[in-house]
Amino acid sequence: MSLLHPLVERVLLNRHIEDQELFLNPVYNDRHDPFLLKDMDKAVARILTAIEQGETICIWHDYDCDGIPGGSLLFDFFHQIEYPVLTYVPERSEGYGLNEDGIKNIKKQGVSLIITVDCGITDVAETACAKELGIDVIITDHHLPQATLPDALAVINAHRHDDTYPFKGLCGTGTAFKLVEALIQKGDFDLTEGWEKWLLDLVAIATVADMVPLTGENRALVRYGLMVLHKGRRPGLVALLEAEKIPQRTVTEDDIAFSIAPKINAASRMKSPKLAFELLTTDSPERAKELAKELVKLNKDRKLEGMRVAKEVKQKIELMSNLGDVIVMGHSSWRPSLLGIAATSVVETYQKTVCLWGKDGELIKGSCRSDGSVNIVTLMTEAKDAFLDFGGHEFSGGFSVLPEAIHELPSKLQNALQSINDKLNLVEGLPAPLPEEGNIEGVITLSEVTDSAYEALRSLAPFGQHNPKPIFRFTNVTVYAFTFFGAHKEHVRLTLTDLSGRQAQAVAFFVPRTPFKDTIALMSAGDVCTVDACIERSYFAGRRELRLRLENISV
Repeated sequence: MSLLHPLVERVLLNRHIEDQELFLNPVYNDRHDPFLLKDMDKAVARILTAIEQGETICIWHDYDCDGIPGGSLLFDFFHQIEYPVLTYVPERSEGYGLNEDGIKNIKKQGVSLIITVDCGITDVAETACAKELGIDVIITDHHLPQATLPDALAVINAHRHDDTYPFKGLCGTGTAFKLVEALIQKGDFDLTEGWEKWLLDLVAIATVADMVPLTGENRALVRYGLMVLHKGRRPGLVALLEAEKIPQRTVTEDDIAFSIAPKINAASRMKSPKLAFELLTTDSPERAKELAKELVKLNKDRKLEGMRVAKEVKQKIELMSNLGDVIVMGHSSWRPSLLGIAATSVVETYQKTVCLWGKDGELIKGSCRSDGSVNIVTLMTEAKDAFLDFGGHEFSGGFSVLPEAIHELPSKLQNALQSINDKLNLVEGLPAPLPEEGNIEGVITLSEVTDSAYEALRSLAPFGQHNPKPIFRFTNVTVYAFTFFGAHKEHVRLTLTDLSGRQAQAVAFFVPRTPFKDTIALMSAGDVCTVDACIERSYFAGRRELRLRLENISV
């Protein structure tokens, strides 16, 4: 007889998970050998030589919530072994990845080895520049390689066509963590066994924030990373969670996605990525509080500006008579670093792939977001002649275009989408997301919404890409009462009852962005409806509440 909770059993069965024990209890020591990654042996040998000879090493990392945690992770490792290193995180104005001016500047500081984190895989010319200056480059990245790899000393990327690493879903920080694992294996460092586990809070943050699959090795890394987060050993994260009124001991992947990651990303979008890097690496609780307060404010400013642009885009769209399958829009006054949040809002409203652009110096730069019908990297690769530079992931990406070519971008992207027949091209080696009809795990009653059910369902966590939260259907539910809340009354709280006699609270945030916004607008107390929702627990303002998170509602 199974000892699993019935709802957990149902989900495992629906998702065809064969090794249930491993899925529910991922084992940290079952992760893959880092030396299975192509070029890992070359990278480790070169770094150990650099340490032995006292060379100046520079960690060059990206400025988002994958690159910053990854750069912090490598910095923590070198700090722990008491080896001084330089760090270089480019400002957004410098562009993504390596750049020749930055390389020349760190050469003047005596750097002979660059280790990249979450960038470098497409930087062929920049890597050649470093080589000409006598600097060796080790690339650690997870973005998709182009036809030609940079001529680096080592290129560590599970997506290389000649790489046989068993798991292709590592993010940039996860890849950097594998490098640290390998260094500890081969190096003679005075570290306690298992010390590297203390770095997993950073791996968890980046893995969730970068929306890579929460399956396989990532599942174990994030599960243990959340445990590290609960211990509160990093002053910057403690201060940030306090500022957000999130209890340290209950941090979940949702808290990472909606509270931690946006603040880290806001640093580079609104001011400087160095603020976020300092937040993650400072040992000073006082400085951590200052930085947390600043990042919270920057994020508020970012959201306001991003939504202002989104509103402007939507107003222009409403005046258009013919809307293509790809929405392409821009203005020289729009700040490129804020267009991701604006594009996401437009995708949610119109359910189309969106590319927005703004002016950055002499170049046009922008962000793309997919509605799920196409892989963004595939789309941009198909229209590669339209871009000066581009890169990204399945659902999001960035690009730059010469001003004189921007007028051609809408037609080229539309033609590119047609040429791939509107089919979703997933990254090779990654599992497909659950099909639409598989999103509902089953029909249950409100009497089954209990604390024990919530605790049992958490055994399926962490939730995210390729392991979504379980959504259950509740039929013949009566809306007893409802109220709108939030600064602009954009959220809704429902009090629901059903034939089981149970009452439950349900919430939906940012209702105007949901597919059920019209249903909510016409709702009245006493309506009988069908609700699709997740079971969740909130700790907002220190008050613990079991509730439903609405995914859909029909009357």
